[in-house]
Amino acid sequence: MTVDSFLAKAAPLRANPLLALMSPDYTTLKAEADAATRQLKADGVARRTAGKPPIACIPEGQSVGIMDMLAGLDALSPTDKKLPLKDGYARVIAKKYPC
Repeated sequence: MTVDSFLAKAAPLRANPLLALMSPDYTTLKAEADAATRQLKADGVARRTAGKPPIACIPEGQSVGIMDMLAGLDALSPTDKKLPLKDGYARVIAKKYPC
């Protein structure tokens, strides 16, 4: 799923958060966000193992909440919004937690 498609599916849920948990799109979006997070963690391990610098330097005990994630994705350029969710999310966390 691209950033654009993720945001498009999230828009109605953000507009009516009380009904969001009952929407079938909620499950889809949660799974996509969880998958992107897992992939980024695996990429981070692979980068450390290969001796490459990390994409972001998230302080111990910190995380990016869903609202921060959505705000960061919203702020991406139109070109970046065409990226897969994982890559767009990587740009969000790199901006929020630069090394």
